[in-house]
Amino acid sequence: MKPFIYPHKLITFALLCLFSLGIFNESFAEITVVDDIGHAIKLNQPAKRIVSLSPGITELLFAAGGGANVKGVVSYSDFPEAAKKLPQVGSYNAVDIEKILSLNPDLVVAWKSGNPPLQISKLKKLGLNVFTSEPRNFDNIPDTLVRFGKLMNTESSANKAASDFQDGLSQLTQKYSKDKTKPKSVYIQIWNKPIMTINGEHLISKIFAFCNGHNIFHDVPQLTLNLDVETILQKNPDVIFVTRDGDLGEQWLSQWRKWDFLKAVESKELFAVNPDHLVRHTPRILKGIEQVCGFLHPKL
Repeated sequence: MKPFIYPHKLITFALLCLFSLGIFNESFAEITVVDDIGHAIKLNQPAKRIVSLSPGITELLFAAGGGANVKGVVSYSDFPEAAKKLPQVGSYNAVDIEKILSLNPDLVVAWKSGNPPLQISKLKKLGLNVFTSEPRNFDNIPDTLVRFGKLMNTESSANKAASDFQDGLSQLTQKYSKDKTKPKSVYIQIWNKPIMTINGEHLISKIFAFCNGHNIFHDVPQLTLNLDVETILQKNPDVIFVTRDGDLGEQWLSQWRKWDFLKAVESKELFAVNPDHLVRHTPRILKGIEQVCGFLHPKL
């Protein structure tokens, strides 16, 4: 006759087997990831309800395999296509805190140089987990993808996206490292009214440096700065770029064409580039590099 096994013993035995297989360990293991301001984000389980506070961050979260986990975005979050259908919580420079809270997020991803600091501070005081993102170098993009993958438990997708980006950057490096000519001086306009540009620490500026272009405002201390027309005229750059394309890009360039003594005007080196491929620090920045390098070095 077989011995009788009490039901509670069967349950205990089954649970021990599951724990030995690691099935429950992942669910209860604390996730710790350090953000771009050195703050350690600790989650008891992978983030499943995320609010993104910049279009670029939205792209990165989707690229890291976490599109299904994004529950709220800011305006102009238009890539990939699925991001357009998500609830909006304001704009990157004026978020709606009540709307964010209504989405019950387990993680908010903020943009350090774009979102209002006081609003981000308030979100933290309300007890929300806030990861602050600010890619400043090309290597920060794959690193951010990997960290997002860890936070969302989508590491396989995130690691592949990171690897694909590094491979693409390596190919561009091989292609454009052949250029040994003297760097061209470049003015990079990111906004029109007021006229705005960026310094050498900004990732956009590093795209131009990669393509052997020298940002004429490389050494200024501010990451972004407002300018007057006279300042650009005095600098007299070899090339002028505006981060708008289409009709709007042409409008921005037209204000410079009237100054026919400018070297960029004389040589007809005024270019409009796709803003999404430069302003958003995502894997699509590879397309921005290709476009900028193509304009600066069409023979390569």
